[in-house]
Amino acid sequence: MPDQPLKPVTSVERSDDQLFEAYRDGDTTAFELLLARHQSNLFGFLCRMVGDRALAEDLFQETWLRVVREARRYRAEQKFSRWLFTIANRLALDALRRRKRWASVSVDDEESTAELKAEGPSAAENTDRRQMMGRVEAALAGMSPQLRQVFLLREISGMSFKEIAALTNAPLGTVLWRMSAALKHLRKELEADGVTE
Repeated sequence: MPDQPLKPVTSVERSDDQLFEAYRDGDTTAFELLLARHQSNLFGFLCRMVGDRALAEDLFQETWLRVVREARRYRAEQKFSRWLFTIANRLALDALRRRKRWASVSVDDEESTAELKAEGPSAAENTDRRQMMGRVEAALAGMSPQLRQVFLLREISGMSFKEIAALTNAPLGTVLWRMSAALKHLRKELEADGVTE
């Protein structure tokens, strides 16, 4: 009996590492799938790190250019998403050092408000959510760079605390303290605005 052909693996079933390996083997569609899979989280992370949409767009493009340029250096044991956010984080920090200040975060970021437009909620609910997002964005802008960095890497990129510690070259205990301090700062700012939930 002849071997049955293997069922092709769809993009949904393929991991980041499988897609990246396919890209390195010449499959440009695999790269487009990776880009589509990570663009929202990556761009949101960059927007909140630098507080400037135009700069975030430049850094977003530069991040993917670096991915292409350094494709042969990537090793699967690194985990693609961690490698991607490591590149983005370094570029963001470099940009902020050049500007010599941490910019405030844009409250009218389309990527932030797009998440609020889920089907079903009334206009009043959408308005409330937008206002809440604005308060959260303002609280993030008021955090120290180190606290904001850990908070965003955890909440937007979904990195583990161990991964964040490796990326930031900080002890795990320091990373955990920074996350705790970021959450306390966020809670305090929201309570000051009369938000108790």
